[in-house]
Amino acid sequence: MSITESNSTDHSNIIDIAIIGGGPSGMAAAISAKKYLRTLHAGNRQVVLFERNDRIGKKLLMTGNGRCNLTNLDTDRMHFHGSNAGFSEKILDQFPPTAIISFFEEIGVVCTEEEDKKIFPLSLHAGSVLDSLRLALIDLEVQVRTGAKVSGISKDSEGYTLIFADGQKFIAKAVIVAAGGKSAPSTGSDGEGYELLRTFSHKLSQPLPSIVQLKTASEFCKPLSGNKLFGTATLIIDGVTIRKEEGDILFTDYGLSGPPILQLSGFVSRALYQKSDSTNPPDIFIHIDFLPMYSSEKVLSMLYERRAAFAGRRLEDFLTGLFHKRLSVGLLRQVTQKSLSAHVSSLSDKETDYLAQICKALPIHVNGTMPFANAQTTAGGIATDHFDACTLSSSYEKGLYACGEILDVDGDCGGFNLQWAWASGFAAGESAAKYVTQENNV
Repeated sequence: MSITESNSTDHSNIIDIAIIGGGPSGMAAAISAKKYLRTLHAGNRQVVLFERNDRIGKKLLMTGNGRCNLTNLDTDRMHFHGSNAGFSEKILDQFPPTAIISFFEEIGVVCTEEEDKKIFPLSLHAGSVLDSLRLALIDLEVQVRTGAKVSGISKDSEGYTLIFADGQKFIAKAVIVAAGGKSAPSTGSDGEGYELLRTFSHKLSQPLPSIVQLKTASEFCKPLSGNKLFGTATLIIDGVTIRKEEGDILFTDYGLSGPPILQLSGFVSRALYQKSDSTNPPDIFIHIDFLPMYSSEKVLSMLYERRAAFAGRRLEDFLTGLFHKRLSVGLLRQVTQKSLSAHVSSLSDKETDYLAQICKALPIHVNGTMPFANAQTTAGGIATDHFDACTLSSSYEKGLYACGEILDVDGDCGGFNLQWAWASGFAAGESAAKYVTQENNV
């Protein structure tokens, strides 16, 4: 980082608001802070965004498979999770999806709605969103310093001292920590930001990978690797149905992926962690319905009709026209050990009944998740107990704020994590701006 070496008398390195982390929430916080300062006729106050990478917004470019799912018009709070599930509500009420859309339109991003109320940029390109955010930062005269890794932070009568990896320092009246969680560590969010807040006694709820692929103990998945099908996935933990999701399910060498699986993965991570020290690990199954458009009774009658109509065909062709060949063989192997060259008529009633059953609910045992490197977000993070639910200010230290993924708030896939990032960033930025314009605030 190319900055001037600072000390207590070097006023060039004394600023008003320091934001640590140039991801979505950090950029939102910087823009919000500077905009609010201008409304108070305090636009000369310095807002500096520090990013450890050589550019800001690296993780944003990965969202929505590069298309950038900005937010979602569905405001149901069931889409947000954390140890204190209700913590996010006031922030999300202050900055709902409509406010996020209005913000992006103000900075030049035209938005469009797709299926399931997902909001994307009309360009369908995350790069255009990042470029618009960069231009907004420039227009507002926010200083952006890249290659600036904060390795420590302390507070005294002058304010917060930020110590950088190269030994240089900045002093700020207010600090917003937006350093991300542990997902996709290649983008810079490797969990080191947690230590900055733990310096001030904030507790850490165990970070876990979420919106991530699942590993399975079943031999069913590997032969189907690369195959995708539309179906429903129902998560059952210790015999209790947790949640059902519908969409494209992808089979992989290690297990399962696809949107329905990613939606369920956070619950799996939490269940595995809660019993990680137990001699009795949780019993976790995904039940896949391969024919969600038909009732169980309809599937059963279809199979009996096919058995009668195609009695002379080879068994391996029994489900041809209904499923992909490899899936057909995989399902048949679950119900019979007969040679696949045998006639369809050799399939017994018991085997036919069981085949109908697993077409509607094939149980696949889950024994883990893929690591943080594969995860799109982090479940867990800095506990929200000692942050104000409206301002995101620390109850331990005045002038200290946190926003985005670093906090113990995570959302479903479909734009909900970015909704939290924007909303929490706007709230923290506005709150910090109010704080630094008050007298005797340190």
